Amino acid sequence: MTFGTLFLLSLAKAFTVVVALSLNIAGLLTWVDRRQGAILQDRVGPERAVVWIPKRIAQGAVVGPAVLVAGGALALFFLSDAEGVTRTTRAVLFSHLAVFITWFTALVIAGRIKLRGVKNSFDRFIASVGDPRRIFYVGLMVHGAIFLSLGVLKGTPAGETLRDFLYGAGPFVFAFSALFGAGYAAQRFRHERAGFRLIGLLHPAADGLKTIFKEDFIPPGGDQFLHKLAPFVSFFPVLVLLGVVPFGDTLCFGSDEQGKIMLSKLLATVPRDGICPTSTLDAGSAVHAVRLQVLDFNVGILYFFAMAGTGVVGAALAGWASNNKYSLLGGLRAASQMISYEVTLGLTLVGSLMIYGTVRIDEMVRWQAENTWGIFVQPLAFFLFFAAAIAETKRIPFDIPEGESEIVAGYFTEYSGMKFAMFFFSEYVAVVTLAALTTAVFLGGWHLPFLERDGLHIMLGDKEIYAQPLSHGAIILIGVLAFVGKTVGLCILQLFIRWTLPRFRYDQLMKLGWRKILPASLVNVLATGLIILAIQSGGPAVQSLMAGAAQVTQWVIAVGGLVLTVWFVRFLLKPAEHRRVLASSSAQYAASMGGTRTARMGA
Repeated sequence: MTFGTLFLLSLAKAFTVVVALSLNIAGLLTWVDRRQGAILQDRVGPERAVVWIPKRIAQGAVVGPAVLVAGGALALFFLSDAEGVTRTTRAVLFSHLAVFITWFTALVIAGRIKLRGVKNSFDRFIASVGDPRRIFYVGLMVHGAIFLSLGVLKGTPAGETLRDFLYGAGPFVFAFSALFGAGYAAQRFRHERAGFRLIGLLHPAADGLKTIFKEDFIPPGGDQFLHKLAPFVSFFPVLVLLGVVPFGDTLCFGSDEQGKIMLSKLLATVPRDGICPTSTLDAGSAVHAVRLQVLDFNVGILYFFAMAGTGVVGAALAGWASNNKYSLLGGLRAASQMISYEVTLGLTLVGSLMIYGTVRIDEMVRWQAENTWGIFVQPLAFFLFFAAAIAETKRIPFDIPEGESEIVAGYFTEYSGMKFAMFFFSEYVAVVTLAALTTAVFLGGWHLPFLERDGLHIMLGDKEIYAQPLSHGAIILIGVLAFVGKTVGLCILQLFIRWTLPRFRYDQLMKLGWRKILPASLVNVLATGLIILAIQSGGPAVQSLMAGAAQVTQWVIAVGGLVLTVWFVRFLLKPAEHRRVLASSSAQYAASMGGTRTARMGA
């Protein structure tokens, strides 16, 4: 691989990790965080930012993307005929995408009709279904029917016919449903202009834009150079931490006659074992492996902790350079808290390193794919690591360094504008970064149960009860989506913790770190070493027992994930109930004065 190709690939991966993954998820978290706060505190949420656009442009913005997506699906069908595994993969993916977009569109329309009432015959037809959740259940059954039919009829003439039918019908149904849903939404615009809110996502964007034009304040007597340097020292490390965390499995490309990589020649299939075919393809050309991580360091997780340790310097500098006693107290609190919990953060991973036998994070994920997820072999370490990770991000209940009721805003009290935004946003990026590392070390990274590198293989003991070959590109894409989904789930969990638990006192925080979590992590290292010795000396019988237990964990993850998904969708479709609880004296006082939503502000 030439230097230019390597540079462009690294640049593309860095853009994907930093912008597409880290910054975008962090931006969404700021919106979710403020929405949750508004709901719990019964105040107006971050949804007031709106862009008014003419009706025709709004309709084009709704229909245009749907036309592009539908046209792309149909163009792929007409211009690129596929055979073998690629044909099967397209049949599976497009059939499920078509079913998904169909029931999702019907579900959204049914929800809108339920809110505004029946106005025409089409509304009456949709309303005749009854509870909109029935649409979801029907869609789920169709997904299951396609899945089972392809598996049961595999290798038979009927199975080939079904595959060819899904291969041809899937893109057309998908295109029709996408265009119908977009057309239905476009014709709902009644007025000459439409408010573009993106369910409130424009509000954090407007806040970010506002900080650019705010005054850059440096307090009198403060150290100007260090005051300016501190936000960059805090923000930069959290951006580069994700460089060693793989967000997907290795891509395998073919090469041209000179042996140079051809990015347009992604292998159709790869072996179930190994990473890429190590020697050559059948045609004699070499195979190039592209890891989906920005920095291919053999020090792996050691780089992560080395860079994470520099974040404390930014908080300490900001506190000292502000010439403010509250800032200095906040900086001292941040330094002591981050150093204390970094020790625990590293010790909780020692047990995992002993089991995986490597410090490379991508090899940790492969160990979990071949055996079982890290949360099953290190359950105590997972909870200890997650608690220490939340403390490292300095979010509630560990937000001692910026406790507004005690020290105003802590070490960034004297910051404004973009410098304040850098401190504020770095905490959300840290939430994403530590969630991604937790996913890679304990939740299998990009791995999903029974999904191997050549397709889906559902095993029961030594017997394969279901198999579905999939193309290499489809498996990589599913793995990347799985990694992002797990990371987002852990981020959302941290926000729920933030709005559920009260803030620790400083002595409680130190006691938890040094007298509870740290000793527990040491005990975990000792217990892990003893268990490893016991298993290694147990012989083949113990090894076979552990292999069986590993397969049970895959079933637990698969069934548990399916049940959790159904429960979550049921929860989202459940009618909202607004129950007001005045849990504090300030809320009771505000309510007695007319409430925070309608009363005019006054002195």
